[in-house]
Amino acid sequence: MLLRLKVFLLAMAVAGLAWAAPADYLEEINADADGAADSPFTGRYEGSTIVGQTSTVFDEFVLPAGPSDVSGKVITGTVSQKGKILRTLYVSPQQRSSLEVFGNYVDALKAKGFTVVFECANAGCGKNFTGLKYRPSDPASLVVSKDASTRRVILSRAMFSRVTEPRYAVLKMGEAGQETYISVFAAQNAGVAMGDASKALRDRVGVLVESVEPGTREDKIITISADDIGNGLGVDGRVAFYGLYFDFDKAVIKPESAPQLAEMVSYLKANPEMRVYVVGHTDNSGGLDYNLKLSDARAKAVVEALVGAGIASERLKAKGLGPYAPLAANTSPEAQAKNRRVELVTQ
Repeated sequence: MLLRLKVFLLAMAVAGLAWAAPADYLEEINADADGAADSPFTGRYEGSTIVGQTSTVFDEFVLPAGPSDVSGKVITGTVSQKGKILRTLYVSPQQRSSLEVFGNYVDALKAKGFTVVFECANAGCGKNFTGLKYRPSDPASLVVSKDASTRRVILSRAMFSRVTEPRYAVLKMGEAGQETYISVFAAQNAGVAMGDASKALRDRVGVLVESVEPGTREDKIITISADDIGNGLGVDGRVAFYGLYFDFDKAVIKPESAPQLAEMVSYLKANPEMRVYVVGHTDNSGGLDYNLKLSDARAKAVVEALVGAGIASERLKAKGLGPYAPLAANTSPEAQAKNRRVELVTQ
């Protein structure tokens, strides 16, 4: 019996040494995500590939600029900028350290005139820094290309799910108020936590490069008048609004939505018999459950704003449909923007 146990343990040890990552995930790792390209500021570490990439023409982006506190729940310092955002998730070749890979990116940025705002490594980044910087359970935190395969989505979640040797830096270049910020986060995957995806990433260094270039928001607010609201409801039974704006990833209505809310209130007060559904819609970016919750919360926020302006609550019912009722195929940023909307629908 003892001999059999020894043989079994030896076989397991040999199997562990010869552990081969699942072929399907390796196939994804060995090629760039469709449509992805390197940032002109950094390029890439030799032999790396892009697992996923996202870009936004204009938004506000907040980057850590200090370690996490002793509780591991808060980053102690941040920098922010409004403009063009590019987020790229790389996986490096095997047998590389996070020190080597990270150092190459930071040195390349310094050579182009960027200066370090904050830099940390390992325990110097603070408790749970990795979990605060990149949260696998939060779709908004993940870097997943449009139309990515299920395997690439899982690889994105697994990249920093269990790591060693984390390193982070945020750098800047440019005049005050017009700085371009770039952050580099690198860590070595431990190969556990998320099954086959983690096995494929085992001992590879994942790198998240994020940049925000200062820019000016285009003024494209579209306000639908009270008369046009009435016409739309009378003819089509629904009106889509693109002049309602929300904070990124939240259900907080932005101040620039005031003109459109005022027209909605004007119509509803002039037509006290009208009862409507307030319906929130999203594009297909992110998880389904996440989008359903976000669209529902935004619909409810609009109802609250209308009630706060004097519209009886019994005339309004909120519902979020997430990506279930698109007005266009989600194949371009313009089409996705058309699908992100709030509607009034006749009850």
